[in-house]
Formats: sequence, C-alpha cells, structure tokens
Amino acid sequence: MEYKTHNGWTIEFRKNVHMYFHSLKVVKDGRTLDVPCEDTPYDFVAIWPYQLHLNAAESLDLLEGLRDWANQSGMKYRLYKTRENYETNDGLR
Repeated sequence: MEYKTHNGWTIEFRKNVHMYFHSLKVVKDGRTLDVPCEDTPYDFVAIWPYQLHLNAAESLDLLEGLRDWANQSGMKYRLYKTRENYETNDGLR
C-alpha cells in the first residue's frame, strides 16, 4: 500500500513482516527511511519516528506526513514524538 501525503512523503506500509513488526518506509527527495513500528497488545500500532534522530524541521515534516497517512488508514495508532510524548487517535490521551 502506498500513500502520497504531506509535502511529498511517500509512505509504504507492509503489515507483519516479522510476527507483530511492520515495515513502514517513508521516502522524500530520494531519501528512504525505515520508521520503527509494531502492533501492541493494546490494539494499536505504535510508531516511533523519534528514533530516527532527525533535525527538528525534518521531524515535524515527517510527523505531519505520518499523521495524515495513519488517519487515512483507519487504524488506531500512537505516534511517538519522543519516548514519553505521543499523539493518538484512540481517545485515550
């Protein structure tokens, strides 16, 4: 599955490439990043782009693209901005 999202990010998501881990690849301007993500026992997908150690502008841009993609996908998610700070669409935060 591929989506074109905010500011030209192309996002490819493949579910369960290894047990509960997913492949989440993002591409922009010829640069490909693998964003860590997996299913959780609490029925949402945890997405950790902060682990990519991007600069502030890149991080905000990627968060916007991932947010658009996750909302389009219809899945429950937690998008981690930092280790403790996340946004979610599951109504629990």
